[in-house]
Amino acid sequence: MNLDRFSILIFFSFLPILWLPYQWFAVSITLSLIIALYSLYTRHLMLLVFALAMGGSYYSVWQFAKNAENQTAGKFYERIEITRLIKQSDYQTAIAKRENNDRIYLTWQNENPLVLGATYQAELHFRPISARMNIGNIDRQRWYIAQHLQGSATVREAKRIEPEQRGLRQEILTKVRQQTETLSSQGLLLALAFGERAWINDHHWQIFQKTSTAHLIAISGLHIGLAFLFGFWSAKLLQWCLLRWECWQAVGFHYFFAYVGGMLFALSFRYFAGFSIPTVRALIAICLVLLCRWLRYHYTPWQYWWRVVALLLLFEPLTILSDSFWLSILAVMSLLIWYQYFPLSAFLGKFDYCKWGRLVRSSVGLIHLQCGILLIFTPIQFYFFEGISLSALPANLVIVPLYSFVLVPLVLIGLLTDNSFNTWQLADSLIGFSLDYLELFSQQWIWLSNSQQAQWLIIDLAIVIVLYGVLYSRTKWYWYKGYVLLLCSQSIIYLSHVNTVALQWITFDVGQGLAQAFIYYDTSGQKKAIFYDTGIGWRNNGKAGSMASVEILPYLRRHQVEVEAIFLSHDDNDHSGGVEDLLNNYPNAKLISSSFKPYANVHPEACIQGKTWRFGRLEFEAVYPKARVTRAQNADSCIILAKFDRFQMLLTGDTGMEQERKIAELLNGIDFLQVAHHGSKTSSSHTLLAKSKPKLAIVSVGRWNPWRMPHPKVVERFEQHKIPLVTTAKQGMIIINFYSDKWQLITARNDFSPWYQRLYGRN
Repeated sequence: MNLDRFSILIFFSFLPILWLPYQWFAVSITLSLIIALYSLYTRHLMLLVFALAMGGSYYSVWQFAKNAENQTAGKFYERIEITRLIKQSDYQTAIAKRENNDRIYLTWQNENPLVLGATYQAELHFRPISARMNIGNIDRQRWYIAQHLQGSATVREAKRIEPEQRGLRQEILTKVRQQTETLSSQGLLLALAFGERAWINDHHWQIFQKTSTAHLIAISGLHIGLAFLFGFWSAKLLQWCLLRWECWQAVGFHYFFAYVGGMLFALSFRYFAGFSIPTVRALIAICLVLLCRWLRYHYTPWQYWWRVVALLLLFEPLTILSDSFWLSILAVMSLLIWYQYFPLSAFLGKFDYCKWGRLVRSSVGLIHLQCGILLIFTPIQFYFFEGISLSALPANLVIVPLYSFVLVPLVLIGLLTDNSFNTWQLADSLIGFSLDYLELFSQQWIWLSNSQQAQWLIIDLAIVIVLYGVLYSRTKWYWYKGYVLLLCSQSIIYLSHVNTVALQWITFDVGQGLAQAFIYYDTSGQKKAIFYDTGIGWRNNGKAGSMASVEILPYLRRHQVEVEAIFLSHDDNDHSGGVEDLLNNYPNAKLISSSFKPYANVHPEACIQGKTWRFGRLEFEAVYPKARVTRAQNADSCIILAKFDRFQMLLTGDTGMEQERKIAELLNGIDFLQVAHHGSKTSSSHTLLAKSKPKLAIVSVGRWNPWRMPHPKVVERFEQHKIPLVTTAKQGMIIINFYSDKWQLITARNDFSPWYQRLYGRN
């Protein structure tokens, strides 16, 4: 086994960490031991190294998971040190280190300012790793683990017990904050100089996101590479001066001196960036390249890529869960593919472009680069961002060289000279220009559904096939194979979207709240959704948000679903907090409620006993209340009996036992029950359960909720009546698919879920 095969084998052996169930870790470690024993028997050194590396990495990940599993939720009073600031503009979040050195995610709700490097005596409302889990949406638990976090905590009471640790980085960061406090782009300057994005204005961040230029703001391999080049050419300039002055001739001629200068600048920039994971990856890559040059090894770009990726995974196995890791290596891979198979010389072979001016050649090369990113990087962009910017090409053509060759060096100069030349003010002017320019294109971002993304990818693949065929004058067999490939791809996409589900009943995981949707196809083939409640909403510093915008709308957009109607059980925030966001995005949707309260200037239809609604084959019948109220409380919940063919579902909102006794006499057996009031002991009476006899009951509830719902007595009642119970706190999103003669239960979290999605911690 040579080094190339070793690197490739390391990469593919680490991939199972992305989907391996927790209980399979022992099998993987055992397999690595078997390979190690076999390598000893055959005296195969490289195979032994591979087995030990694989076994050790899997064991370290397993130990991390076991440690997270043993965490206990509760209230703790202890010392914490703030190691990283996450958000400071609208609300305060950070990463802190506990007394036992565990890293945790903090939500700061204390009046004392949150200061990087400071130590506090704090009251932690601690929760082990846990997060909402909706299929296809952001996996917060995966992010926690990729950041080496053992849980999260809310801090309401805290007292600083000693001044912050005034290291050199903190001293310089504080000074730069003071120097830039009057500048409108302070947050962006701090992000470029120190990798601290906590102060970035939300509006500015959205502009970069919607123009596909956000990669320029996060300190990454690009910035470390530029810092290395800055140091390299500065050292070369010093060498030229030494030769000019005829002193230290050996230094003046030696390339090693320039490499050392570049590494010193790269290390310094990494220090200012807070030793973030992307900068570590970039430095490892640079060190590997320099080591190979020093040893006089010649590797192709692909060999470098495989070696760097293998080294990064061996250095930190959990990095495979990081989206930034995948974006970095896949972006480089895309460029390697583009420059290997579609080099600029292939496009300009008939032109003597070497005689063109340097500015013209650079401009043409930049256009060629951006076209390659647009064509080859599109599938990756769809996977991570679920959309495309129609203006990405003109935006990047201007902003990438501006930030790479002007703004980032200017930031470096500002750090080195302590703003002696008013560098921050000049940088602020350039950022202001860039924001004005990008804002012209920020409205060109298009969210794409899964089916739309698939069609875009077919078009993208067709362009690549045609481009390659034209450039290299391929034979007719190439065109036949290309046509067959496109036809097979289109067939696979078509078959994957063939629908056999007549109806989906989805309970979104919205924490301590309720949001359910019935999704069906209308006669035109359009997906329609009927909602029953919309989850919680909130306000931070005057800015509104909701579970509808965070969890529901991305899912609807991805599956190209139109909202036809919204039923509100009552007006409590944990049920109605997202209705305005849904109505703003789907203004033609009906609003139906047991109260008179309007939302988004829409006055609801009445939900009163005996009223019915039909949506395709789905029928809704209101069984409670008998009259409307000004503002609906728990006892006024709009209780719906939903019917689909022979299946019946009872939706109860937050109703109580008194109301349950009134509706029980109207029931004669149902198939599914939405458990009232999140499993509170004041609901789910024996009377209702005995009369309704559901085959399955669903509880929408947040994990670690202060009321410990579902209540143990309620769980006991369901066990007594032999009714299976599923909860969003344990299973995440709950989907029931209805077919012509059967139903199927699907949950976001199950026994075969990846290890990082399992339930962690103890009560």
